[in-house]
Amino acid sequence: MWDIEFCLAVGKVISLVVCMVFIEGVVASRPNGKWTGAILPVFMLLLSFWVFFMWKNAIYFILVLAPSLLCCFIYYICRRSIKNGTALSLNEEEPN
Repeated sequence: MWDIEFCLAVGKVISLVVCMVFIEGVVASRPNGKWTGAILPVFMLLLSFWVFFMWKNAIYFILVLAPSLLCCFIYYICRRSIKNGTALSLNEEEPN
């Protein structure tokens, strides 16, 4: 029923998306990471449109657009939490 190659390919895609979103969250959540955090979402959005114009296939476009929109959402949430002062800092000591 399920081809092992297909299952492995899906696992690779999921792993790459999770790693990409995690890295975006780490970079965007730094207090001075406003512009460096915007690089990945903008690059992924441009890449998704390039894929659409190159192959004219909506499925490929959606498969690249969905992670880029997720990165944009993570960037927005991280920057909003820094602006509101609710972001956690790794430099501060935890109270006992």
